[in-house]
Amino acid sequence: MNNGYLRGVYLRLAGVLTLVVLLALVANAAMSHRAFEAALAPEMAKKVASAGASVRALVIRAEAAGVAFGELTGVEQRFDEVRKEMPEVSYIALTDAQGKALHQRFSAPSGAESYLRSPAVLALLKTPDAVSPAVRVGNQYVVSLPIAAGTRPLGILHIGIDVSFVDAIVLDMLYDVLVVLVVSLFFTLELLHYMAGAKLDAGLRALGDVFDRGAGGDFTARSRPRGDLAFGGLVGHLEAALARVNAHFEVLAREVENGRRLPAHERPPGQTAAQAGLVRLAQRFRFGAEPAAARGNETELAKVRTPLFVFILAEELTRSFLPGYVKELQVPLPWLTPELVVGLPIALFMFIVALGQPIIGVWCERVGHRRTMLTGAAVAAVGFVATALAHNVLDLLLWRSLCAVGYAMVFVAGQAFVLDHATPATRARSFALFVGAIMAATVCGPSIGGILADNIGVRPTFAIAALLAAGSILAIRQLPAASAGGGRVAARLPRLSEIVALVGNGRFMAVTGLAAMPAKILLTGLCFYLMPLYVSAIGDTQSMAGRVLMTYAVAMVVLAPLTAGWATSTERMHWLVGGGLVVSGLGGVLMLAGAGVGWMFLAVVLVGLGQSMSISAQSALVSEHCGPEIERLGEGTVYGVYRLLERLGNAMGPLLAAVLLRWLDYRLSFVALGGLVAVCGIAFLLATRRSTQPALAPA
Repeated sequence: MNNGYLRGVYLRLAGVLTLVVLLALVANAAMSHRAFEAALAPEMAKKVASAGASVRALVIRAEAAGVAFGELTGVEQRFDEVRKEMPEVSYIALTDAQGKALHQRFSAPSGAESYLRSPAVLALLKTPDAVSPAVRVGNQYVVSLPIAAGTRPLGILHIGIDVSFVDAIVLDMLYDVLVVLVVSLFFTLELLHYMAGAKLDAGLRALGDVFDRGAGGDFTARSRPRGDLAFGGLVGHLEAALARVNAHFEVLAREVENGRRLPAHERPPGQTAAQAGLVRLAQRFRFGAEPAAARGNETELAKVRTPLFVFILAEELTRSFLPGYVKELQVPLPWLTPELVVGLPIALFMFIVALGQPIIGVWCERVGHRRTMLTGAAVAAVGFVATALAHNVLDLLLWRSLCAVGYAMVFVAGQAFVLDHATPATRARSFALFVGAIMAATVCGPSIGGILADNIGVRPTFAIAALLAAGSILAIRQLPAASAGGGRVAARLPRLSEIVALVGNGRFMAVTGLAAMPAKILLTGLCFYLMPLYVSAIGDTQSMAGRVLMTYAVAMVVLAPLTAGWATSTERMHWLVGGGLVVSGLGGVLMLAGAGVGWMFLAVVLVGLGQSMSISAQSALVSEHCGPEIERLGEGTVYGVYRLLERLGNAMGPLLAAVLLRWLDYRLSFVALGGLVAVCGIAFLLATRRSTQPALAPA
């Protein structure tokens, strides 16, 4: 029995629970959809009745004024006004008591004449206060309202709504149900991880580790907290057995050493053989105490996932509707076009995060992870509340700056927490936990945020984001107060001379300027800025913008682990980075093919595919291309400047997209931005193939 076997047991248990939850969610989604369809027709009839009530009142008023029912004038004009009030109306007719159409407007459904004269419809005149249910007639749903003057029936008003309109409502509802299904699944997985998964996973790892140590002859003494570990008692008994062997070895070693110190004539017989045997035991097995720096604490490490997920979810809620909200609040600013004003809050947020992270990293080293995360969550919560109450774009910039500072503080402290609680052997797995929380929030946030914004409004949705940020404080308080690592080199700000030296380095800028920055420019410029505005401009909802953003996140979650497995050599990494940039750039160029939301979905999926191809290999290529610089300046400095420039690409994306939108329309702005990134991908492949082949030749 080894750690891999126990890990497999845990994954199978988690898979069974996930499958059960998924089946329950699918059943709930199906029943919700049926309930909606059943409730749609009565609600539609009520809406049509409210619009037809004014027409019926005018007819009754005209009859009371002495105008004969068959001699009414201006009826068609009133029908046009109803159409303006309810664009979904596709047919209106006014018939007499025998079902003959006196006035009708727009497109009559097939079979309308027989429907208007049918006995079931004419029978409605016996109950003039009733409203008929919606009836399918040809390609329309028709609602009929009887008209009577006192007890004398006059005729019937018929209003038809196209079936395609109703189908669109049902389809839109189905999309929301599917979105809620996906989001509920991710929420369930995060809740499962928070309640039992982290503890069970850590317990199984600890149990497997004890088995592996015993089988491998490792009897070193370890002291680890087991109070919150699953199988803590069993692990304790097994480690106690290993500790007894270790203690007996120490006793034996002391006795042999004491015998060696005696005069030669007083040494017990077999002393030399005992010493030789002791040496062989020490060579074959491991005894003593394991250094504290060699151990990580995966139980404590798992605690950071939940606060990260909840906090980042708060920011991701705003992705789908933030540009539209800024557009509503914008005021004329000198020297700035309206397009730049809309992109300014997004760019400022990214710029503060980019410049603030190195500074916050130094402060985090001084005050600790938990205090930094608590402060950041509180600052962001205040920023969200103030954003919900913003009067115009000027104060909105200030409040979004607060959100950016809080985001940077939580992000930096969470990343440092992972580094301090992970060992070199578990660092990759630990960062997978960190990135997993971010990606789960990225899947859930935009889609749910769009649905909330459409149903309760943008400002209340910002208030919900504030509640989430404040709620993350409760989870952050569960983190240990002090750092558990202690083995890392203290963070420091890169010096200006170091930044200048790296910016002037061709190998460094090939990865940074031709790959990392263009990828981030496309992400924020296309997905965070242009796409929400475009979806709104073509008449779709903020929920739709959230769904589009969710497809990007799902593509990243599904494809990033697969493409990361392909990056097994430097040559493959070059092709993944360059090819990923070309593929993501083609996502923007794809908008030449069509203008509908479907093309927008395909474009964002291509962006997600391209980003998933390149993101895992970019960081690795920095060390491949900049080995001499890492030796001279240090790995922390080189990667710090790399991350700084990459995040500056995040800030540049909305501004560049706004400039393009100033001179081009939406679709051409997509094409220009995507084409620029695709060209950068091709340039990256050409530059790296020429500059790195000699350096990568086998020694």
